[in-house]
Amino acid sequence: MSQLFIKSVPINVLFDFLEKINCVKTEKYYIVDVTAYKRSVYLNVLEQFLIELKEYYYSSKHNYINNEVMNHNKFNTVIRQICKFTKTHYTKELRKGQLKYSVVYNIYFLQP
Repeated sequence: MSQLFIKSVPINVLFDFLEKINCVKTEKYYIVDVTAYKRSVYLNVLEQFLIELKEYYYSSKHNYINNEVMNHNKFNTVIRQICKFTKTHYTKELRKGQLKYSVVYNIYFLQP
């Protein structure tokens, strides 16, 4: 299977999470940015999501989903790992804010 995952991660786990945090949704994809991460923390949904993912990750890889050290970059890594494993198409954009750049992922629920 994979060096990260013990068993298949249903893509609905990710899509349900993105719906819970009210990610911006276009006709074809979700937009996952720093605002989505902050909203997941604020709504206390991120911790539940990470706990749900524990059954899919090997125990040696639980450092990726450790809520105590989670930040926006690690959040992006988890999202990207799930997308790669499930072969869900995503694109990455760099957006310039006032002082720095931020990474934005477009996660397609309909294949382009």
